[in-house]
Amino acid sequence: MSILEKLKDLGTVRQQDNIIKVFTRPSKIREVVKRVRELGYDTILTISVIDVPGKGIFVIRYVFSRRSMDNRGMRIVVYVKVSRDRAEVPTISDIYMFADYLERECSEMYGVRFVGNERCRGTFFLDRSLEGVFPHRKA
Repeated sequence: MSILEKLKDLGTVRQQDNIIKVFTRPSKIREVVKRVRELGYDTILTISVIDVPGKGIFVIRYVFSRRSMDNRGMRIVVYVKVSRDRAEVPTISDIYMFADYLERECSEMYGVRFVGNERCRGTFFLDRSLEGVFPHRKA
């Protein structure tokens, strides 16, 4: 069974060159990430937030790879849309330890709440006087 087939029950899955894209809902993110881990993708490269104020959403993008070279550089990229007004998604920091740092950055810069990650409080990168100000949000 291919990687695409192993992920298709969790959202919309497409392959473009060496990237497998998975589009899923916030309620499925933990299940998708666990499956990605089971498929041998042992490294999370980044979590980023794409701000789309005209549509009132954030798109949260997770990028995974394998340390081994047997996959020829294949990446899995997972996309989740959330409302800018209620920007919440479950944490994956207990599945990938480095995700803690990435979630904290997204939380502070955009105001996205990673439910279950208690370390996403206060300021991590910014001066305390900027708490509650999200410098990367578009107007």
